[in-house]
Amino acid sequence: MIIANIVYEKELVNHVEVEYINYYRGLTEYDKLDKTLPTLYVGWSFMKACNPDNEIIQNANILHKKIVANELYWECSFEESKGSHVKGIDNFINAIPQFYFPPKYKYINLDPVFFQLKDMQDLFDVLPIEIDTTYIYKNEMLYIISNNKITGINLNMFEFFKFNIEEIKRRILEKTKIIYPDLSGEIYLKYYKILPNFTHLKRYLITILSK
Repeated sequence: MIIANIVYEKELVNHVEVEYINYYRGLTEYDKLDKTLPTLYVGWSFMKACNPDNEIIQNANILHKKIVANELYWECSFEESKGSHVKGIDNFINAIPQFYFPPKYKYINLDPVFFQLKDMQDLFDVLPIEIDTTYIYKNEMLYIISNNKITGINLNMFEFFKFNIEEIKRRILEKTKIIYPDLSGEIYLKYYKILPNFTHLKRYLITILSK
């Protein structure tokens, strides 16, 4: 799953390419990229040269690395600033999941106290009628997605409030098109190794698995 673009002219110093980023070397116009992905231009002058007709980029403030929140950023080339170049690219890499996932997917933690869920009827009244995908993490959490809306269900909490956990799972799975059971947590660990700094990986992992 690709979740970002990096556009650069010269070598990215101290950076090892990762599989979830599109890398473009050489003059590349922003309007020709996939704008649903957060994009980083490396090099202030290079970015300007790539986008001579883009008013937002041409009018950008050199003091602000964020040009459009969650969408467009820039960083110094190694020649422009050695320290900023290395640190800035690392910072962008670490922040990519936060730029990409929350703006695209609404997340709700279905807390039975907050939502005043007293019984099964209350619970299923607030759940979607059809569910695209369900991700089961260690029989502790259910994450379901429908129409880009993710709902997290903490099974331990519902069990504490005397809900029938097995019935919850059965009824949810009955109306789910695709199911990803991860009873040992191995699926999560696989992606944690790729995105170790993404604190909300569990809740958004279902979107990666659904691709």
